[in-house]
Amino acid sequence: MKTVRIYGSSRNLREAPARTPDVEVWLANNTTTVLLRHPPAINEWTRWFNLHAKQWMVGTYPAAYQYYQTKAEGRPIYFQKADPDVPTSVAFPRKEVQAAFAVEGQPNHYFTCSVCWLIAFAILEGFERIELWGFELRDTKPGSAYRFERPCFAYWVQVAKERGCDVLYQEAITRLYEAGELIPGDPILYEGKLYGYETKSEPDWDFERRCFAYEDR
Repeated sequence: MKTVRIYGSSRNLREAPARTPDVEVWLANNTTTVLLRHPPAINEWTRWFNLHAKQWMVGTYPAAYQYYQTKAEGRPIYFQKADPDVPTSVAFPRKEVQAAFAVEGQPNHYFTCSVCWLIAFAILEGFERIELWGFELRDTKPGSAYRFERPCFAYWVQVAKERGCDVLYQEAITRLYEAGELIPGDPILYEGKLYGYETKSEPDWDFERRCFAYEDR
């Protein structure tokens, strides 16, 4: 079964099993969290993703950007567009992903965090099993971004299952489903910005300036 493991940044990432040769491992954004939560992943990953503007990426994740430049060892790193300063960087096929999951004939605009892009891309790439490790989606502080990321996360998990994918997630996500706190959002109703491409354009970006449709969640 064609399998990909998508790693998040929560503490339960440490529970992820060792990678086997037939499994891909996808990481996103920062290197520091990976080294803290699950050190083996820094050697096991097969693709890395950072879909933010370069200015924001360099200003926020300088160590990660340096890693992209020197430690990729031939493995692809997906940016908004290929970066000549990162030899293995490639352009993420944003338009193809949006078109593949079009809603009412329009490119799907419902992406509120990195993992949503990655789930959609994994479906498009033909993965039969998608494992989500290191995701809790808990509201750890007032104004947590998770309150509008959760419905989008649930939406893309639902799309994956509807497309025939076997989706695995940890107990923390199961508890959210059981508590009724993980309900798929509606891409037609979403009026927010396209994550990465329309957000975080400056290093001092503040998520409170983001527009989103799920203020009551």
